[in-house]
Amino acid sequence: MNKNINKNTNEVINYINLNILDKPIILVGMMGAGKTAIGKMLAKSLNRIFFDIDENIEKQYRMKIYDIFEQYGESKFREIEHEEIKKINIKSNYIIATGGGAFTFERNYNILNQVGLTVWLDVNQKTIVRRLKKSINNRPLLKNVEIDKYVSNLILKRNPLYSKAHLSVISKNESKIEITNRILINIKSYLVDNKNV
Repeated sequence: MNKNINKNTNEVINYINLNILDKPIILVGMMGAGKTAIGKMLAKSLNRIFFDIDENIEKQYRMKIYDIFEQYGESKFREIEHEEIKKINIKSNYIIATGGGAFTFERNYNILNQVGLTVWLDVNQKTIVRRLKKSINNRPLLKNVEIDKYVSNLILKRNPLYSKAHLSVISKNESKIEITNRILINIKSYLVDNKNV
């Protein structure tokens, strides 16, 4: 059984790498959706480089995202984020994790959909709230809010925008490996259905 799973996964990986060898795969979705963790696993599976936009901003500015928000405000951070998105190389084969708000701006999702294959990691509210409560001190938008209500409102506002990604994968209560494999299968199906990608 495991051999068949591995064989099928290898076939999917080979197909993806043959068909979008020089195109980034970009993960979008809510904060707490697991874009960074799953992105790293996708990168390992596809033998690609993982790139996290928020982490790159933190390295450049030598500040945590939380501190950039605190010191300069959200609008300044969104400008910095947009500049980072504009720098993405259409010919790179990176796996890219975006910040939760990045894909909710038209100027960003237009670029991201043009330069790469965008994948919305769609996670339910309960899971997101549970994860965010563990990292609340590192989340600038969660300062002084009632987290359950805030996340509920954010999902209502953002999900229609996330749905503009090329494909969506609903993340259920499963292991990271299972989610990663399902993303790989969905990417292959998308590529088969859209030969011009």
